[in-house]
This record gives sequence, structure tokens and C-alpha cells, in this order.
Amino acid sequence: MTDTTKIFGFRFILLKEIMRAPLLAILLIGLMSACEVTENIQDGQTAYNLKKYQLAAELLQKDFQKAELPDEKAKIAFQIAESYEANNRYDKAAEWYYTANDLGYGSEALLDYAYMLKAQENYPEALKYFNQYLIEEPFRRPEITLEINACNEAIDWMNRQLDEYQRDTYVTPLTTLNSTDGDFLAVLYQKDQLIFTSSRSEASGENTDSWTGDKYYDLFVAQRKGIQDFGSPQKFEGPFNDAFNDGTPAFNSDFTEVFFTRCGTTDKKSDDYCGLYVSTYQFESGWSEPQALPFFEDTMNIGTPCLSADGQTLFFAATHPDGYGGADIYMSKRTSEGWDAAVNVGQVINTKGNEVFPSFDAQGNFYFSSDRHPGMGGLDIFSATFKNGKFSNIKNLEYPINSGGDDFGLVQLDTKQFAGSDTLAAGYFSSNRTGGKGDDDLYLYVKTKKKLPPPVYVLHGLVSRKTYEVENDVNTAVTDTIPLEKALATLVYPDQKQTLATFTVGADGLFSLVVDSTKQYKITGSKEGFFNNSTVIDVRQYKGKPGDTLDIYASVVLDLIPVATGTTTAEIRLENIYYDYDSPNLRPESFPELDKLIALLNENPGMSIQINSHTDARGKDPYNEKLSAGRAQSVVNYLVEKGISVDRLTAKGYGEKSPSVVNKDITLPDGKVITKGTVLEEKFINTFKSNKGDFEYLHQLNRRTTFNVTGNINIESEDAGDVRIDQAD
Repeated sequence: MTDTTKIFGFRFILLKEIMRAPLLAILLIGLMSACEVTENIQDGQTAYNLKKYQLAAELLQKDFQKAELPDEKAKIAFQIAESYEANNRYDKAAEWYYTANDLGYGSEALLDYAYMLKAQENYPEALKYFNQYLIEEPFRRPEITLEINACNEAIDWMNRQLDEYQRDTYVTPLTTLNSTDGDFLAVLYQKDQLIFTSSRSEASGENTDSWTGDKYYDLFVAQRKGIQDFGSPQKFEGPFNDAFNDGTPAFNSDFTEVFFTRCGTTDKKSDDYCGLYVSTYQFESGWSEPQALPFFEDTMNIGTPCLSADGQTLFFAATHPDGYGGADIYMSKRTSEGWDAAVNVGQVINTKGNEVFPSFDAQGNFYFSSDRHPGMGGLDIFSATFKNGKFSNIKNLEYPINSGGDDFGLVQLDTKQFAGSDTLAAGYFSSNRTGGKGDDDLYLYVKTKKKLPPPVYVLHGLVSRKTYEVENDVNTAVTDTIPLEKALATLVYPDQKQTLATFTVGADGLFSLVVDSTKQYKITGSKEGFFNNSTVIDVRQYKGKPGDTLDIYASVVLDLIPVATGTTTAEIRLENIYYDYDSPNLRPESFPELDKLIALLNENPGMSIQINSHTDARGKDPYNEKLSAGRAQSVVNYLVEKGISVDRLTAKGYGEKSPSVVNKDITLPDGKVITKGTVLEEKFINTFKSNKGDFEYLHQLNRRTTFNVTGNINIESEDAGDVRIDQAD
């Protein structure tokens, strides 16, 4: 799909063979005739043979309708497709390649159809037909695999730029400069002007190119009012714009020397080739008459010049028979006597395809276009490092600078003018991509800092369990919390029952997930043998900036459900439960502790419990039993009033029948130690009658209210910890 005329600055004819044919074919078809053909062409085959593709596309369709044999129709369909491709009508070319393939032309039509789909950026369909072609022609797997990989990369590049927070490059057509004709290769001139090549109606000469129907190309200049704002283009004054084709200029640093491409002659008997010319500027006399630079013999196309920053090395493209294939980039050093012999820059840059349109930016980075290095279709723009005379680090500039069409001729703007802004780089380039105003158009690209995404809120949860002073005795002091392996962490919105996420934690007890900054979350921890517990995290209270990641930490601590053993009881003591003297009535000081029990019951809706009340040994047994039963019932009544179903509750008064068992060594008020396991029976307590303080303390231990689980299950929630913010780079 690469256009030889574009390679050297002009669009005469598209020579696919330069891309995909052997070297002999390149030499045979590299001729570019600008002479006027006056024959009255009546049939499509003649127009096609003379490479008058615009006319050929029209006439061949008439021949196609007249043809009767499938083979003949297939051949004509293929030629129609090639004619449309020559004029960059990739959509029409695709239709006719498909028709040719359908008529049995052969696998080459199928491959060209895939290339046309790629040129239209229909990469999924192109992949389909590249793979189908491989089935028919497996020997070309290495070459076609590169195309398949390029299509997949193109899809990734495009998707990245569709992502609001990955997109960093914006491309805009220069509508003030573009016309319905060909406009390409912007070049910075002086401080505030832009020169470009165009075949618009204002171009010099009355004739048009017989192969394309366009006028011959000239140089135009426009005033720059900003990176995207230009004055009306005018023809660039000087001996450049003759009756044929001039374009693709390269100036030295002070704009006193210009190299440009020229093609065309009035000699109708000769074949015309594109060559390089040089002109110098004198203040008194202006630009000098251009002189040809004879780097090679005059039967070779040379063009797209570029000067190094110091003006001592000239780079250009040429179709030399000793090159790597297609058009290669060459370089020549300035000497005291002129220019040294041109040297191929090597296969780091050059391939079997076409490498053209070299340029440098202010930082010394090298740019060029290629249709063979992996790309999106047609010519893509690449960057490279040029150091000590050697090239390295080839990179595709990716979408949206590159497209399925031909993208070429990059000129970078000096980054100093963007210092302190979000703009990282900007420049102009040319493309015949879909949606343009003419054939080739000029575009501006701007690379900016990526838009920062909204802050991300990551909830890190820990499910742990309490450890006790006496192992597994919940009535002793809590000594620590440790991760609870294989516990479940369940997340819901506090006002909803639908489960949002469930995690089975590992040995570290941890889980994490990204959460919504506008929500609250209830985290419930659970595991067999433990009471359920939960905490509510209000993410709304945390405020982050774009690009930040906020780490929110929350912990859910579970209590063990006690199981009676030889040394421990299944009862859990409720502290600070008080009754009126000699009465079953609860005192208000008891309510906070009972409210904790209510929270526990709500966290474990399937659990039923028994409330137990114990008295000391003083008083008669019947009275103590009645009093304890009444007190246990008072607790049940309070729980029911607070919404706990009575079906989950039972009350039992033990009176003095179940004295407390000391679960650890305790020290009495007067200093005596009661050892672990001592049963506080009345007989034992009476041994302390002489010491009222110790005597009352021991009786108090027996006066207690407890509960134990009687069926199924499932004690307090802990708040989130601190928030750590990782600032975006």
C-alpha cells in the first residue's frame, strides 16, 4: 500500500511491488513518468498497463461486466482492486479483492483483502483472513505471523487510547491548511511559519498528472499563530515551484540552505526520476537556482531529505539496487568539496520494505516511516536513537499518531515551549487516514500527561480471635488477638441482606478488595466454634485526590463459644449486672452490659441461649431458688423488650446449688491466694467469717448472672484503623 510518489514527496502511482515484490521487479517498475500521454485510452487494460489507475478503475469495471469466463472476471476484479488501492480507496479495493478471491483468483487476492481490512483499521476481520491465508499458504507463516501480531498490537494501542485514564495522545487535523487535494510534510520555517507540500488548485502550472488527475505538487507557506492556528497558505516564493513536482524541503538551522525533491521534465522521450536539489539564500539576491545532487546515477529515485542538527549530514531515501529492498534511508557527510558518497544507514532502520521521511527533533531523536517494521498498516512513524553514527531502540509511535493508512513526515515542536504545562510533546505529521479532508492531510498531535483516575479505595480486612489468660476460658482476661485461619468474611451493605463478597481468609487472616467511595460496608466474621461478629466501615469519611490509592484497614475479632470441660464451664459471665436488694428487678446500671448481649444475639440470629442466675449460700434454698429464677427472668424480659424473640431465650435460677469454680489463682483483699480450681462452696467460704472483707468478696463471686448457648449459634465490633494514602507519581 506504500506510494512511491509519496515516498519521494508526490503521489503519482502506488507500487505495491515495492512492498512485497523481489528486487528485480522493483527496478523494473521504479520508473515514474510525468510525460503527458495523449493517446485516447478506450479500454481498462490499456489504462491499467499505463498505470493510469484512476481511469483504469472505471474502465475495468465495464470490462468486468462484459467478461464471461470466471478466470477472466477474477483477473479483472483483481486489477480493479489494485487500481483502487493505488488511489488509496481501500474500501473499494477491499470489495474487489474479495470478489477476485470469490471468483477463484488465488490466495494472493485473499492476502490483499486482509491488507485492505488492516488499512481500514478493521483488525479483527483482518486477523480472520490473515489466519485463513496461512491455512492456504503455510510456508509464509513467519511473514504473516508478524502481520497477525501487528494487528493484535494495534487493537491494544487503540483500546488504550479509548480508556479515559490511559489516553495521553490527541490528534487534530489542521483544517486551515488542508484542502481536498494532497497536503503533506509540514516543515518549520523561520520562527513562525510552516511550509508544506500540496497539489491544491493554486499549485503552479496548468497541467495535471495523468496518472492521478491531481495537479503537480508545489511548496506552500502559512503563518503560524499558534500550534493549531494558521494564516491562509500562500505559494512559497523561490525557484522551487516549477511546472512539475517540487516538495519535501529540508532547511539548515538558519534557513539559508534548502534541500528538496524535484520530479518531472518536459522531455517526453525520457523517463523521469525524483532527485534531490539544493538552493542557497542570499539576502541581496534571494534563493539561488536549484542544483541537482548526483548521489547516484540518474536512473534512480531519490527524495525526502533531512539535515542533521549541525547541518553536516544529509539523510534521504532512495531505491538503490544494492539496498535491502524497497526504499532505504541513506546518509552523506558534507566535505570541503561537497558531499561524500551516500551510505546506506543499515538494517537496524532499513528492511525489505520502505523506509522514508527521516527527521530529527531538537533533542536529537531520529524519526522515520516504514511499512515493514511492525505497524498498524501502510506507513507507520517510528522513533530511533542515533548515537555515534549508529541507530538503535526502534519504537512504533503507536495509535493515534499511527493508523491503518499511511502516516509519515513527523516534525516535532520544541518541548521548551510547553515547559510547566500538561503538554509533554507536540508536532505535525501527514496521513491519508480515514476521515481526512483530501488525499493526504496535515495533522497536529499533542501528547499530554494522562488524566488521573478517581482515587481508589482498598479495604483491607483482618479476621482474628481473642486469646485468654486461661486458654479457652472466656471468663478470664483477654491477652491478645491472633489471625483466625479459615474464617469467613462476608460483606454486605448495612441496610441490605444481599451478600456483596465472601472471603475465606488464610493463615494471616487477611482479605482485601476495592470498594465504592460512596458506600458503607458491614463486614461479618464467622467460623464454627466462635460467635459471629461484625464491624461497619463508612468509606464516605475518607477523602482522596485523583490518582491516590487509599488503604482502609478494618478488623473483626471473634469470641470463642465456650465448651464445658473438667476445668472450665460453658457459662459466660455477664459483668456488672445489678438487681435491687432482695429483689428480682434489674437496676439501670445493668443495661449497658445487657445491650452488649443484645448485639451478640443480633449478630448470631440462629443462636438460642439460656440466662442463668446464681445466689450466694446465705438464705434458705427455696427463697434463693425463687429469687434467682426471678432475676434470670428479668433479664429475659429485658431482652424481649429490645426485640429478641422469646423463642430464643430461656431462664433458669440455680439459687446456691452451683457454686462458682475459681478459674485462676486469685488474691483476696487481705492478701491470701485462692488457687485455681477451688470450688466456692458455703463450707469453704465460712472459714473466712472472721475476715469480713474476704468473706464478702467470696460470696460476691457466687452471686452472678451468666448465659450459655443452648442451640445453633453466633461480641463487640471494632472500628477501622488508620488510613494510609499512597500519592500518585
